[in-house]
Amino acid sequence: MGVMKMADKYTGKADDRVYSGENVDIRYSLKRCIHAKECVTRLSSVFDIEKRPWINPDGAEGDAVAEVLDLCPSGALHYDRKDGGAQEKTPENNTIILWHNGQLQFTGDLAIHGANVAIEDETRATLCRCGASDNKPFCDNSHKKIDFVAEPFEPAKEPDSAADTSGKVTITATENGPLQVEGNFKITDQDGTLLYTGSKTWLCRCGNSKSKPFCDGTHNKIGFKAD
Repeated sequence: MGVMKMADKYTGKADDRVYSGENVDIRYSLKRCIHAKECVTRLSSVFDIEKRPWINPDGAEGDAVAEVLDLCPSGALHYDRKDGGAQEKTPENNTIILWHNGQLQFTGDLAIHGANVAIEDETRATLCRCGASDNKPFCDNSHKKIDFVAEPFEPAKEPDSAADTSGKVTITATENGPLQVEGNFKITDQDGTLLYTGSKTWLCRCGNSKSKPFCDGTHNKIGFKAD
């Protein structure tokens, strides 16, 4: 998977492949898939990588499809119900999950901006923090190939568990620099332990900050390059 060029700016829905069914349409983005396999392990009647096409939207009822697709961490899979069932809901709280030695997983009311991406009204995304993805700002599992290590974040003070984490969050992939996050959010580890709450921060995406997950300016010292 190569780096997207400016002409290939990813905008979400318009760029997704659509598998149309009687009761539900399923949208899939290869650019964003990290092969978490929530779909194929939980609903093989719809998602079967041994078949072509590998997605059969009529393989299960709409409620079952929706339940599984809501678990897709990368936002590579979304659905549009045509059977009168509930459409995908925007999470009430904005959460950034720090995966151990891995990606940044965002859930909430998200907008993602950058030279190669312009997404509005997203609910799920996995973004690179190791610096090695060929699909920045999205994760492509390169952290596994380079044996990326990120020491567990130890908060300097007790995070505010009552902090407001609702509303729109805008994530901007800055040129050759960090991810700027603006809006109310919380940061947890992959087990759900609350680590941090805030309304504006910069998260490392070069992979070399000594203050992970936060940026400490190391991208400037190492000459990190990312549109």
